[in-house]
Amino acid sequence: MQLEAFPGKKRRGISLTPLIDVVFILLLFFMLSSDFMHWRQISLSSANETESKPDTVMLIRIENDTGELSHDGKRYALQDLPALRALVAEDPAAVYAVEAVAGVRTQTLVTVLDRLHQAGADKVSMTGVLP
Repeated sequence: MQLEAFPGKKRRGISLTPLIDVVFILLLFFMLSSDFMHWRQISLSSANETESKPDTVMLIRIENDTGELSHDGKRYALQDLPALRALVAEDPAAVYAVEAVAGVRTQTLVTVLDRLHQAGADKVSMTGVLP
């Protein structure tokens, strides 16, 4: 009787059922963890896009993170839309340059840009952050 030193190995097929289960679990995880918020775009024009220079530039400064604004020594609240509309009504064709002091969050800056656009300002621009 002769013994085989290495018995023949049978190759087993790979079952795809656990792989499909893992793929569905990952799909379910990413679907439930994704965010379905509607993101809006804010149109910003750069100085290179305009052919002629505007007559006036209105500088609006964000004083703190609560959204307190100042322009020519006057103070405006971010929530006071009628006051912002009156400011924009002074010169609707002007470029409204918004600058922020250090420590102002990006969301506050975006909210100010959006409020100025709601108030009727067509040309809104951002400037550097002040120290």
